[in-house]
Amino acid sequence: MMEDTNKLIDDIHLQKIDNLDSRVEQAITTADDDTLFLLGETLYNYGLTPQGLEVFRALYNKFPDETELLSYFIEGLIAEDKTDEALEHLSQAELTTERLMLEADLYQQINMLEVAIDKIEEAIELEPNDPVLHFALAELMYFDGQYLRASAEYETVLETGEYMVNGVNLYARLADSALQSGNYDDAVKLYDEISEQDMSSEDYMKKALAYEKNDLLQEAVKIMATLMDKDPDFMQGYFYIQQLYLQQKDYKSAIEVGNEGLRLNQFYKELMLSTGKIEIDHGNQEDGIEHLLKALELDSSYQEPLIELSSLYRTQENNEGIISLMQFADEDDLDPRFMWNLAYALGAEERDKEAQHFFDMAKPTYENNPDFLGDYYFFLIETGQIEQAKVLLPQLLELDPNNDEWQQEAERLQLY
Repeated sequence: MMEDTNKLIDDIHLQKIDNLDSRVEQAITTADDDTLFLLGETLYNYGLTPQGLEVFRALYNKFPDETELLSYFIEGLIAEDKTDEALEHLSQAELTTERLMLEADLYQQINMLEVAIDKIEEAIELEPNDPVLHFALAELMYFDGQYLRASAEYETVLETGEYMVNGVNLYARLADSALQSGNYDDAVKLYDEISEQDMSSEDYMKKALAYEKNDLLQEAVKIMATLMDKDPDFMQGYFYIQQLYLQQKDYKSAIEVGNEGLRLNQFYKELMLSTGKIEIDHGNQEDGIEHLLKALELDSSYQEPLIELSSLYRTQENNEGIISLMQFADEDDLDPRFMWNLAYALGAEERDKEAQHFFDMAKPTYENNPDFLGDYYFFLIETGQIEQAKVLLPQLLELDPNNDEWQQEAERLQLY
C-alpha cells in the first residue's frame, strides 16, 4: 500500500484532499515508516496540522526514543493548542537538551518566558559550549526585555566566529539591545560597525533612532533618506522621517515626505493624520482638511481626525462643519473632546435637545475643566435653565477665581 500513500502525498501537493481523514488513517496502518514520515511533513507544510499530528503521534508511539519524532509530535500538539498533552509527553521523555529546547519553545508560546529561560539555562548546564543554546537564551532574554543579559549571550555566540544565526544579525541585536537599554552612544557605535549590506530596513530605522537620541538629528535624517532610497516601500519610514523634520521645524520637507508616502499607500491613515495636521498648521489648510477627511473615510472610528477637525472648525466658528462630522461618528464610541465640540456647535445652531445630550455625555470627563463648564454654563443660561446654571457657578469660581466674568455672573444671577 506504499504506492497509495505516495499518491496521497501527490494529491496533497495538488490540493486534492477529498476524504483526507480516512486516507490518512489508512496510510497510518499500511505505509512504511519513511513514507509515513514524508506524509506527516507534507501535511504540516500544507497547514493540515490535525492530520499531520495523528501521523506523528503514530510514529512517536512506535519510536518513543527518536528525538526528531518527538519534536514533530510536540509541534503539532502546540499548533492544535494541546498544551497539557504536550507537557505530559515532554515530562516522560528523557532529559536531553532537545527536550528542554522543546519545553522552552512551548512555554514561550504560552507567554511564560521566565520558565522558558529556565529551561534553556538548564540545557546549557548539560551542554555549556553549544552556541545554539546560547543563541536561544539570548533571543528569549532579548524579547523579554532583559537586554544586558541578552547582550552577554550574544557576545558568547560571537566568540565562535558566527555573526548570523537563523537569519539574525547578532551585531544588530547588540546594537538594538544598547538602544533599548538607553545606552545611545554604544548603540550608535555598534550600528556604525554593521555593513550596509547586512542591515535590514528595521536596522536602518533603529540606527536613525539611536542618532536622534544622541541629538544628531541631521545625521538621523540622512540615514532615513538612505533607507527610503533603498526601500521606498518601507512605509513606517515615511512617518518617522516626517517626525524628524518636525523636530527641525522643516515643515515643508515634513509635508513633502508625508505626501510622498501617501502616494505609495493611500490607506496609511496615521500618515494622513500627521500630514494633515502639519498642513493645517504650516501649509495649505484646505489640503490638510482633505487629508483628515480621507482618514475618516478610511476609518470612521478613527477618533483623532474627528477631534482635530472639530477643534479647527470651532476656531473658525464653523458650526455646520462640526455637525457634518456626525456622519463619521458612532455615538457608542465617541471621544469626549469631540462630544464637547459637537455639543457647543449644536447649541449655537439652537439644536438644544441634541446639544444637551452631548454636553451631558462629555461632562463626566470635563467636570473639572473650567473651559468646558463655561461653555455648558452659557448653554444653560441661553436655554433658560437658570437653576442648573447656578449650580455650576460655585465650581467655576473655585476653578478660576481670578476670572471677573464669573464674579459678574454670580452678581447678576442674584436678580433671578
